[in-house]
Amino acid sequence: MQKVEVFLVVLVIIVITATSFNDSAQAAQVTRINMNRGLIVVDGNKDDGFIMGATICFYSSSGEEITCGRVQQTSESYATVKVNNREAKQIKYGMEAKIPVEKSDEEVTKEDKGCVDDSECGDAEVCINGKCHKTK
Repeated sequence: MQKVEVFLVVLVIIVITATSFNDSAQAAQVTRINMNRGLIVVDGNKDDGFIMGATICFYSSSGEEITCGRVQQTSESYATVKVNNREAKQIKYGMEAKIPVEKSDEEVTKEDKGCVDDSECGDAEVCINGKCHKTK
């Protein structure tokens, strides 16, 4: 009976550790703020996905999105994100910065789908180079 209890406690610890690790894998914290220029420095690096031009969103402690910006500079230990300087005033030290979730495949438009001839496109569309295009 004692072995079962020990096993369950270890299992709970492993599950809690695994779920908290997934949340922190793509998150970083704000370390420096330049409100006048709208530059926010976070402790995320290139390996975490904070690459040049990537969109990064900042979240309050309650999980509410404050603002988003693009990565202007990266290094092995930090990334600098450019945001609107008015919105930078709402960001505080220690806030969480994450890469937003990408759009799902369901949001793909009809023009992105391939076609062979005009019958695969809609009534007011034609097939050109394997893609459906609307006619004028």
